[in-house]
Amino acid sequence: MANDDPNPYFRDAAPAPEPDESAGVEEIGTAGCWRLVEAHSLGRLAIQTLDGHPDVFPLNYLVHEGNLYMRSAPGSKLRSLIAHPQVALEVDGMDDGFYWSVVMKGTATRLNTDAAIEASGILDLVSSSPTAKHNYVRLVPETITGRRFAVRDQNSETMEHHPATAQHGNAAGAHTMPRIRTPHRTADKPQPIPHLRPWGNG
Repeated sequence: MANDDPNPYFRDAAPAPEPDESAGVEEIGTAGCWRLVEAHSLGRLAIQTLDGHPDVFPLNYLVHEGNLYMRSAPGSKLRSLIAHPQVALEVDGMDDGFYWSVVMKGTATRLNTDAAIEASGILDLVSSSPTAKHNYVRLVPETITGRRFAVRDQNSETMEHHPATAQHGNAAGAHTMPRIRTPHRTADKPQPIPHLRPWGNG
């Protein structure tokens, strides 16, 4: 689906929030999150296993008409998805000098009919894993959120020397112990990002 499609899945409920200059973290609007998810095909699926513990699986996915589709081999992951269908998918990367991350939460269901499987386009998805994957799962998103921040230039970091160097000068051959400056901390934790439904109804 083209990103400029009038489908409401790609609309923002409101203008994208202004960057939070104090924290250096910018929230990504709903439409921006979808564009990033569509432009990539590798994510990390977080599920609850049968014994109640969390687990994460890297996998390939396909976006079609506002839903995500995945392939799975028989095993504990598929059984866990059936028993605990509430899941989260995280996609991240680096574009245009920014690190970004998008998290989608929703319900996973196994596709049981040939018509649904063919209509989804999942048969064209090639998995990076060599394991045969003949089970197909649809993730219906309920919320999608994202944030990004600028890539820091490592060369611009201030390097401080061991105090002994300052006392004895910087003579040739003198031993120094460079120390990377601790990044400025503006808050105890990042500000929470409000969850928005992908179709923009709040």
